[in-house]
Amino acid sequence: MAASAQTYFTLPDLLSNWPFDHEANPAQWTESYGAFDERAQDAFNRCNFGYFASLAYTRAREGHYRVACDLMNLFFVFDELSDEASGDIAAQQAVDIMNALRYPDVIPSGGDSVLGAMTRDFWKRTIQCSSHSSAKRFIRNFDEYTDAVRQQAYYLLRRGTIGVRPSFDYFLLPYDISDKVLAHPTIEKLAVGAIDMTILANDIYSYNKEQAVGDDLHNIVSVIMIEKNFTVQQAMDHVERIYVGVREDFLRNYENLPAYDDPSLNNLVREYCWGMGQWVTTNIKWSFKSERYFGKEGVSVMQHRRVPLRPDIINNAMNWLGRL
Repeated sequence: MAASAQTYFTLPDLLSNWPFDHEANPAQWTESYGAFDERAQDAFNRCNFGYFASLAYTRAREGHYRVACDLMNLFFVFDELSDEASGDIAAQQAVDIMNALRYPDVIPSGGDSVLGAMTRDFWKRTIQCSSHSSAKRFIRNFDEYTDAVRQQAYYLLRRGTIGVRPSFDYFLLPYDISDKVLAHPTIEKLAVGAIDMTILANDIYSYNKEQAVGDDLHNIVSVIMIEKNFTVQQAMDHVERIYVGVREDFLRNYENLPAYDDPSLNNLVREYCWGMGQWVTTNIKWSFKSERYFGKEGVSVMQHRRVPLRPDIINNAMNWLGRL
């Protein structure tokens, strides 16, 4: 592939011309469940999902903020455990989670799984500070998410498996707001745009790590490199153009939010839509601040955006074995 000649590539500046910015909410629970061994737990901690929550839910207070942090941790524990599981086990994990959400006071006769217990604990705290409509909507959206994760082996829907939409339900957790309002076409376009920007950003930032271990089959950068015979940099530039188009659509829609006779409802709509824009910012900042993609160099990479291309470990190993 033409990309093999490159040793560095430059990341696009995804925060350019993006007005949604904020300070982190100053404020962790996962380790007590023993979901990971020591090494995996250390890697999980270095991802700093509490920091992600502090950016995504800057206006949440007290109990609301605590359960938002728990939600981010639960998402990533489920993501890690389901990635390593067979189809049947991943399906049971999803069932355990949904049973805990629907029946938080009913412990299974055989005892709770790690994910079931985590979910039950988190959800009991959530319903103490959630409106009825927010809780009902979250269960529905989380069910769609776990269903998509169960189907992940078939790569059913990126928008479903990334788990962003249920996170939006926590923006207005304490408030009652109808599904009809949030299903307005403009708000739905904003939601899809924020999800797509999150997917594109994740593929951009994770590409180097994934290609090095041969796990980039569904990464859009790799897909474009193969389809168009592009170098890494050409593919990055192409994905940036796609991203800019989604971003501009989002900003146009944000300037045309639906208006209602009730000023308080208008405020909630604007808060929800601002939260979706804030989510995009959060994902970008966290990608550099955590050590998930760029290790300890993330903060400096965010400034210069120049990334050394990692060796292709799989192909290098195969070539070495071929010479034996």
